[in-house]
Amino acid sequence: MSRLRYHIRILFVAILLLNLCGIISLQAQTSELRRPFQAVRNLGMGNTGIALSFDENALFYNPAGLVGVDAILVGFPFLLEVSEDSVDIVNEIRNLGSNPKTEEVVELLMGKRVHFRNLTNINVIMPFGELVTLGGASGVETQFDLGVRNPVAIEIDLGLRLDRITNLGFGLPLARGRWLFGASIESVERCDIPLTTATIGTVLTNSNLSDVFGNCGDPINLKKAQTFNFGFQRRLESASALKMTWGFTANNVGGLKFNRSDNETSPADQEPEFSTGLSWQPDWGPFRWLFALDLRDLTMKHADDTYCQTKKDTSCIIKRLHFGTELGFFPIDSGASTIAIRAGYNQGYFTHGFEFNPFIFARGLNLQYAVYKTETGEKLGDRPDKRRVLQVNFGF
Repeated sequence: MSRLRYHIRILFVAILLLNLCGIISLQAQTSELRRPFQAVRNLGMGNTGIALSFDENALFYNPAGLVGVDAILVGFPFLLEVSEDSVDIVNEIRNLGSNPKTEEVVELLMGKRVHFRNLTNINVIMPFGELVTLGGASGVETQFDLGVRNPVAIEIDLGLRLDRITNLGFGLPLARGRWLFGASIESVERCDIPLTTATIGTVLTNSNLSDVFGNCGDPINLKKAQTFNFGFQRRLESASALKMTWGFTANNVGGLKFNRSDNETSPADQEPEFSTGLSWQPDWGPFRWLFALDLRDLTMKHADDTYCQTKKDTSCIIKRLHFGTELGFFPIDSGASTIAIRAGYNQGYFTHGFEFNPFIFARGLNLQYAVYKTETGEKLGDRPDKRRVLQVNFGF
C-alpha cells in the first residue's frame, strides 16, 4: 500500500471517528442559511413552521405555537442527516474493493461535498389548560462538511461546528385565544471554525489534523451567548373553516453576541432575524391536511449570507421562501399523526417526507424521514445540496 493511500485512509477514518465522538463537527458551505435544531417534520414541509409549529419544534420556529400543544410531551429524539453525495461515496468506495488505487479514491471524491449532521436532545412541553404552556429543550447538534476539489493541486475544504443549546420558553393565549404570544430565552455554546482549505500535501505532512483545520474538542473554543426570541400567531376568524393562522417571529432579539477575545472573529455574531408565515388546516375528521407558507429573514441580515446582505436580488428572496403541506391520517395530538406524508418547496427546491407512529394513537416511538435540498452557494442554483434526514424519537 502506498504511503499516500495510507494517509488518505487515515485522514478519513480520523475525521469520521472525531465526528462520532462529538469532538469536531463541520460547518456548512458558505452562504447556507444555517439555523440550529431544524426539525424533520418542518424540513419535509419545505422547512415551514412560523405559523404552524404546534409541537415541540415551536421553541425553534415560533414559541407562540406552544399554545397549540394539547397534551404533555416528553421526547428524546436522535437525528441523523447525510447528503446525497455522502450516500453515493459510501456505495462507490464499497464497489472499489479492498485495495483501491489512490487515483480511484481521489477521482471518486473530486468535486463532491460530504455532509453529516446529528442532533441529540431532550424536550418537554407542558400545557396548563388555557392559561399558559411551558416548554424546554436542551441538546447537542454537530455538523460535518467535507469537500475535495482542484484535480491539478488537490485541495480539501473543511469547516467545523458544534452547538450546545438550551431553550426555555412559554406560549400564552390572548384575546380569548385569537392572539397567541410566545417568548423564549436561548443559551448557546458554539464552536464554529470557518471553512478552511488545505492542500493534500499540507494534510499529509501534519500529524495533527487540528493544527490544519482547527479543533472543537478544547472547551476553550466553545464561546457562549444568550438571546431572546419572540413570536405571535393570529387565528383569523374570517377564515375559520380553513383554520387560517398568521405568524410573525423576532429571533435573536438584541443580537446573538458571543464572548470572543478581541482577536477572534468566530463564531460570528447573529443579527436579529424577522420572519412571517401563513398556515391553514381544515378539519377533515380522521384526516388532517396542513398547508404553510413562510418568508424568513425579512431584512436579509443572516450572518452566513454575505452576498444577500448587499445584493438583495430576486434569488435572495427565493432563498428565504418556504412552502409545504402535510396529510396526516388519524391524528394523535396537535403535532403528530399515526401516519403522515409531507411535501413542499425549500428555497425553490422540492422536499418530501413521512412520519410513522407504530404505537397507534400514542407517541411511544416516533419515526420521521425527509429529503430536501438547500442552497449552499450565493445565488439560487449555484450549489444545491440534496440531503436525507432520519429521526427516531422515544417519548410520551
